[in-house]
Amino acid sequence: MARDLVGFDTFTLRGDPLARAMAALRVARQQVRLAVADTRSNRLVPVLCDADDEITLRLCRIEDAVDDDAADAAEPRDTDARRQAELPLRAA
Repeated sequence: MARDLVGFDTFTLRGDPLARAMAALRVARQQVRLAVADTRSNRLVPVLCDADDEITLRLCRIEDAVDDDAADAAEPRDTDARRQAELPLRAA
């Protein structure tokens, strides 16, 4: 296995830092999947599959957080005031 393959494939990431990070994770996931299909080692397959699962999980968590942030931003601003009004009073 060659250790000096950095720069073997060239790609450009565009967009904001979050979009670039997600694109890099998608590239990494694709490369792991290609490695799984290419390997003949029974020892590497489970390790590579675990890496694929972990990358997929991280991507899903990022996407969920982005969706949650978008939903929070879409809520009316008076929601915070309503939430505060519903909190029980504390003794001073």
